[in-house]
Amino acid sequence: MGDDGQPSLHVHAVVGLSDGSTRGGHLLNAVVKPTLEVTIVETPAHLRRRKRPELGVALIDLG
Repeated sequence: MGDDGQPSLHVHAVVGLSDGSTRGGHLLNAVVKPTLEVTIVETPAHLRRRKRPELGVALIDLG
């Protein structure tokens, strides 16, 4: 959940290149041709991200 109480996505991706190598990281946007395989894992309810303006990112709030 985000600070606004709405569901929030945090997406990691691994893409395969034509030479057989891969690249991975955070997915910000994408266009997929011709196929896509997706695995979705629900985060436990007690894990929530909170925006940290001083850092410019949202981190898991352990408190």
